[in-house]
Amino acid sequence: MVQTRKRKRGKVYLHSINRKKLWIKEKKKREVHVRNFPLISSNWETKLSVPTNYHEFALAHDINKTFPISKTIDMINPKIVERHIKRKQEHLDDDGDDDEDNIPSIAMIDSSTKKKRRRPTKVHIRDELEKDANAERVKSLRISDPERLFCIYMIEKHGTNYDAMARDHHNDYQLTARQLERKVEKFQKIPKVYQRYLAEKAEGRNFLAEFQMND
Repeated sequence: MVQTRKRKRGKVYLHSINRKKLWIKEKKKREVHVRNFPLISSNWETKLSVPTNYHEFALAHDINKTFPISKTIDMINPKIVERHIKRKQEHLDDDGDDDEDNIPSIAMIDSSTKKKRRRPTKVHIRDELEKDANAERVKSLRISDPERLFCIYMIEKHGTNYDAMARDHHNDYQLTARQLERKVEKFQKIPKVYQRYLAEKAEGRNFLAEFQMND
């Protein structure tokens, strides 16, 4: 029987494809655009890979590699178990603490034996990120325009009588007196909106008449 041999097909050059534009498009895909954080975007090096950039910032790119979980095959490996016992004994001798939470796991012992990378050069970025994360955030209250008009209507008509507000026919969502009180308090805690209402009221604007015209 005659054996058939495979024929290799020659490569065909596609003239319709612009290789330069294709390379530029692929290059843009590899670039990482960090939004709303100029500290990282200004120090990001596009020539380096994403893991390398994270390493330069002293940040963890892959949490599974940074804090690995011990595998069963490693836990029964005599060499790794022996290194773990030796490191555990060294840790107890140095610190004198019997707290097992501070003792590195087998996976951490095994990963420490791998080739070590050079020290990060942009550690200050990690410190800045940590400082920014620990900074106290001021919660800003917001209110939509329909809610603002609803609160103004209720205040103009009922004052602080929240039970009357709950019985008002404009209470479309049937809010309780306590819910209406919290809504009015939120409106009063937004200085920009509440001061604007007081200023327009001081100028003589009749909000209640405007609401009655729109009924």
